[in-house]
Amino acid sequence: MKDTSKAGFISLPKSKRQCKLYHQLGKFAESLNQLPDTQAVLKDRAKSAPLPHVPMVF
Repeated sequence: MKDTSKAGFISLPKSKRQCKLYHQLGKFAESLNQLPDTQAVLKDRAKSAPLPHVPMVF
């Protein structure tokens, strides 16, 4: 008979703090997977750097 192993088995956290942490981590990972909406793309346009941050070039 073939031996089986449990791959990807998830056990529920015992503490409320750890449960909240897992929930926040899941929400963060879900937000990374979404494409930005139109307003976020328009707001994130390329801008020129401020003069103090640009070195002088001759």
